[in-house]
Amino acid sequence: MQDGHERLGVFRSDSGITLSFGQATYFISSKEPFHNIALKALGQNDYVPFYLEIARREGLGPEFRDALNKMIEESRDTD
Repeated sequence: MQDGHERLGVFRSDSGITLSFGQATYFISSKEPFHNIALKALGQNDYVPFYLEIARREGLGPEFRDALNKMIEESRDTD
């Protein structure tokens, strides 16, 4: 039986961090600037930055950003 949900897997090694999401994997080298953000996020059990990094690497950055901004604005309007 196949699970219908895609899950994020995060694996840390000396050379960097590997993200696994669905069929895709992404490697964040310890030399990349995002590596420091990733370490802080792991320390806080905050996985949102990893989803954002995956979206950026998939070329969804601007669309994803705009969708998030719209959701934020809509939530402000209801408050």
